[in-house]
Amino acid sequence: MLKLLVLVLTAIHIAAIKFELPSAPPGGVRRCVKQYIAADTLIVGHYEIGPDQSKEQRVDVEVFDDAAMASKYYHKNSVSEGSQKFTFNTHETANIHYCFTNTNSNPAYHESQGHKRTVALHVDTGAEAEDFSETKKTLEPLEQELYRLERISQQLIKEMDVLKADEEKMRDVNESTNTRVAWLSTLSIIVLVAAAAWQLHYLRSFFRSKKIL
Repeated sequence: MLKLLVLVLTAIHIAAIKFELPSAPPGGVRRCVKQYIAADTLIVGHYEIGPDQSKEQRVDVEVFDDAAMASKYYHKNSVSEGSQKFTFNTHETANIHYCFTNTNSNPAYHESQGHKRTVALHVDTGAEAEDFSETKKTLEPLEQELYRLERISQQLIKEMDVLKADEEKMRDVNESTNTRVAWLSTLSIIVLVAAAAWQLHYLRSFFRSKKIL
C-alpha cells in the first residue's frame, strides 16, 4: 500500500529536514517535501539516507514540480547509504516535490517489525545555492559576501514580483466572480418579478373567467 505524507518547507532560500521513513511491501511508504519556488531558480539539494539494518529496504528518490506542464528534475532508484546531490534550474513557478519511497523486498514483512530508514534533506535555492568562492575567485572574502547579499536581495525582489503577480491574478479572478454573481443575482430578481407578474395576470384572468371578480 502506498502511503503518502506531504511536508511543506517554509524557508525562502534554505530548507533542511530530517525524518524517519518506514518501509512496506510492495509500493512502499512515500513521503514528499513540498517547496514553492519561482521559475528559473537554481536549486542545489543534498540528501543522506541512513543505514539499512535489515538489508531488505530500497529507497527511491524523485524530484518534480506540479506545474501545468509538469517537469521531472531528478530520479534515482535503489539509493545507497550515504550522501547524494542534485542540481537543476526550475522551468516554471510551482511547488517542487522532493519524494522518498521506502519499499521492503520481503513480501511477508509487517509494519510491526519497525523497519525504517533515516532521511536527511537540505535544499539551497537561488543565491544561496551559488558557489561564489568558485565564480568570484578574484574577489576578497568581504566582497564575495557583499556580492552574495546583493544576489539574495535580487532573489527576494524576484520572489516579491512573483507573489505580486499571483495576487493580481487572484484579484482579477475575485473581481470576475463578483461581477458574474452580481449579474446572476440581477437576472434572478428579474425572473422572479416576471414570474410573479405572470402569475398575478393568470390569476386575475382566471377569476374574471369564473366571474369571481
